[in-house]
Amino acid sequence: MMKRKIKDENSLKRIMFLAIMALLFWCVIFLRLFQIQIIERGKYVEKAKNQYIYEAELKPERGIIFDRKMQYLAINRATWSLGVDVSKIGNPDTAAFYFSRIFNRNKNFYLELLLKEKKFFWLARGVNENVVSQIEDLKIKGIRVIKEPRRYYPQSRVGAHLIGFTDVDLKGLSGVELMKNNTLQGNSGFTIYQKDALGKTMMDINYSEKRPEKGKNIVLTVDNTFQWIAEEEINYVVENVDADAATAIITNPATGEILAMAVKPDFDPNNAGNFSPGTWRNRAITDSYEPGSTFKPIIMSAILEEGVKSPDDLVFCENGKYHIFDKTIEDVKGYGWLTLAKIIQKSSNIGMAKITKDVNKNLIYRYVRDYGLGVRTDIELPGETPGDLKNTTEWSRYTPIALSYGYEISVTPIQMAMAFGAIANGGFLLKPKIFLEIDDDSNQKLKSTQPIVIRRVISESTSRTMMNMLENVVADGTGREASIPGLRIAGKTGTTKKYDSQIQRYTDNKFVSSFIGFYPADAPKLLIFIMVDNPRRAYLGGEVAAPTFKRILQRILRVIEIDNPRTSQPVTVVASKDSGNGKAIIVPNLINKRLEIAEEIADETGFKLLIENHGDLIAGQQPAPGSEMEIGDQLAVRLKDFNGENGKYTEVPDVRGLALREAISRISRQGLRVVVQGSGQVKRQIPTAGNKIRTGARCVLQCEPAFDLAEYKSW
Repeated sequence: MMKRKIKDENSLKRIMFLAIMALLFWCVIFLRLFQIQIIERGKYVEKAKNQYIYEAELKPERGIIFDRKMQYLAINRATWSLGVDVSKIGNPDTAAFYFSRIFNRNKNFYLELLLKEKKFFWLARGVNENVVSQIEDLKIKGIRVIKEPRRYYPQSRVGAHLIGFTDVDLKGLSGVELMKNNTLQGNSGFTIYQKDALGKTMMDINYSEKRPEKGKNIVLTVDNTFQWIAEEEINYVVENVDADAATAIITNPATGEILAMAVKPDFDPNNAGNFSPGTWRNRAITDSYEPGSTFKPIIMSAILEEGVKSPDDLVFCENGKYHIFDKTIEDVKGYGWLTLAKIIQKSSNIGMAKITKDVNKNLIYRYVRDYGLGVRTDIELPGETPGDLKNTTEWSRYTPIALSYGYEISVTPIQMAMAFGAIANGGFLLKPKIFLEIDDDSNQKLKSTQPIVIRRVISESTSRTMMNMLENVVADGTGREASIPGLRIAGKTGTTKKYDSQIQRYTDNKFVSSFIGFYPADAPKLLIFIMVDNPRRAYLGGEVAAPTFKRILQRILRVIEIDNPRTSQPVTVVASKDSGNGKAIIVPNLINKRLEIAEEIADETGFKLLIENHGDLIAGQQPAPGSEMEIGDQLAVRLKDFNGENGKYTEVPDVRGLALREAISRISRQGLRVVVQGSGQVKRQIPTAGNKIRTGARCVLQCEPAFDLAEYKSW
């Protein structure tokens, strides 16, 4: 009995123990479920979503970059990228073998990627359909083919430094692409997908999506035609004189707009990685140099503005050698007495030194700084440097003299272009402008651009005096190689010895040759800066840079008409006592105007043109400008051809189907001027090919885009 009682008690204890353990088990389960379902619900909901919900980024379309005539400079093209899901690759060795064959790389390179713990890697980015087809034919599981846009530059190398380029993810790396990356790239969106058991995705309509915001389009001040003319000509001069590099800048000095910015050596932004990073550098804003004689007008204008001397004052130029402060200054040719105007015309170092040596150094420093030298111009491009203008506390007693002919100061090409622009536009230093418009509607009418005035540097009267001096430089001075018969051009040459920091002195065999000029001389619409670095076959600015300026201007004038309002006198109707109808007109000045412009003036004014011979430009007229004639009378004009060869004719080449750049080049080589309508490939031309027309006459090219815009607009 006793044993049975003990046995029952033990059974009861075991049952109670099991009951307690069961109760504890269910308590733990309950607490765990409470933790999961209540306390940590959000965590596990999110984890569950990640297993069957997939959020995909929707990349925006990058904005298009246009030139001022709405020609495409940067667009988007369709390409494919290939990714590899490593977890789904069955045989890494076989896959690595095929990858190496297609992409011409070592098999071990791909094998290492396939055997790493990383689950995904890019096999290739931005490939064409041919490569995609080869990969798809392999039928290797785990390869993802993704269609995505790639940046494309239709003009290839033209404007590469200015426009810049992007990486494969369309992120700007240089030029406008970098400076305006946030504006161009837009804002990404997203969409939600569900995954099924096999990992396939499908859109989930229960979740909202955010559409990407397209990047804004940008219109530059640059004229693509000017740009490639400048690039072709500086490329020619680099090869012709065996130079290291060259830079050309074309501006409108009245507005500060950059019409072209050309740099050699250059690169192709479509394949920038194949070029040395040194070629990506925009030397027009990053590289500084000692300007030499092109700096003389800066100092001369300060002296005239302050009334220290007048243009007709005489200075004895020591017949070619001048000793001062233990230095010897030399001129290329020896001169005796020269006026200030002649000092600029002949580019006398001695003359500049003698008129500067007694001028207060603070005055010189103030004007140099007011011209924007020694500080950044704030052009909206990355990488600009300020040059080097030392404070007067660091000057030696010789520094003002050295500055007078362009030494002991470093400037950038863009600084000098804008400084000369102040001389050309009546005395205002302007901020350089590179953007005309930023908007998402490329079809809208462009807003007119207003100049951004930084400060007035010199008076209008000093500006006119300097322009007259610089016109004489081209007419009968060191810049004669820049002159074009019948046109009023102003400019200044410069030749500088390069300083060698290793030997700590100026070399006798390395130079910088430069020329800065503007046209028309009395009302400039174009300013062209030329700088050639280390030319070896010739070195003087007048024989290297000045002819380059001339070729660029000639080619531009074959393409466009430049109005010169200040050259023509206003037509005034006056009372005339002995005129038949009681009215007479003051005869306008038609000299050097194109015949078409003269005909328009005749129609508006009321006189008749009597044309005496053949040509494009008016070489002479009778009655003379400023005299009186009755309305309805005849004004006889004598013509000359644009190229100075009367009676010369040429055959119109066939340029249909060619890219605009090549078409303009061919027509220009025939001595014809080009009028462009539209952009892209040439579809029609007037006159038709084979016709013989007068050299200098117009040829109209009607163009249409060579590609379908729809291909680039749905990303």
